[in-house]
Amino acid sequence: MKNIIDSELAKLIFKDLSKYKLTLGFLLLNVIFAITVVHWAQLNRQMVIQQDVLLQQRDDIDLRWRHLLLEQRSLAEHSRVESIARNRLGMKRPTTDEEVVVTLP
Repeated sequence: MKNIIDSELAKLIFKDLSKYKLTLGFLLLNVIFAITVVHWAQLNRQMVIQQDVLLQQRDDIDLRWRHLLLEQRSLAEHSRVESIARNRLGMKRPTTDEEVVVTLP
């Protein structure tokens, strides 16, 4: 008895489904579009997060570059170079008697 009721119920369900094919098709399209929208929204979020990470890395690199430029300028100052030449290397400015002029023939 239960098998007969189940088979009749299945027949009624398939009959109704065939009767409303267009509605069922629209429902299926709606579900597909909803899944597609969710997928693209997730991809968009991931790309925005990746962009933020890259922008932060760019800012960090830019800051390090500025610090390196400041360090280079401070190390290349004339007074510092002259002080190292005198103290560490024992160099001194030549006098006019010690100067030698070289000319090319």
